[in-house]
Amino acid sequence: MYAWPTPKPALKTAIAIVTDAFGVYALVSANMPRQLPVRFVRVDRIGGSRPNPITDSSRILIEGFGPDQATVESMCSTVDEAMHNAIGTIVDGVFVRDWGNINGPLRRPHPDLLSMVRMQVDGDLLLSTSTPAVVPPGS
Repeated sequence: MYAWPTPKPALKTAIAIVTDAFGVYALVSANMPRQLPVRFVRVDRIGGSRPNPITDSSRILIEGFGPDQATVESMCSTVDEAMHNAIGTIVDGVFVRDWGNINGPLRRPHPDLLSMVRMQVDGDLLLSTSTPAVVPPGS
């Protein structure tokens, strides 16, 4: 009997990709911050599937919050660029296969944060369920 491998942490991987893209420009988290910074990005897993034993397809929602439409739309573009650039790389020990089936950016005002602009991007983050082999340099 074949045992399916345990999926890698998709939300943690997505947060790592987006955090690397923003650095100190915007706070990135799965949770809403208690003290609202000028700009922040909220990342969540909102679904997904296992199309085969070696791939986890995670539906990832990324919400950008900021002071104005232009800033937040630019943040969403940065997110999409970072996710695409992560394809074929290893992020915190997880091999990123693909980022696709993208919706957005879509402006969706947050009912409790009317002083901020919120835009959303969601897409499928495909991750390998196997541990990537590390080849020593010069091998």
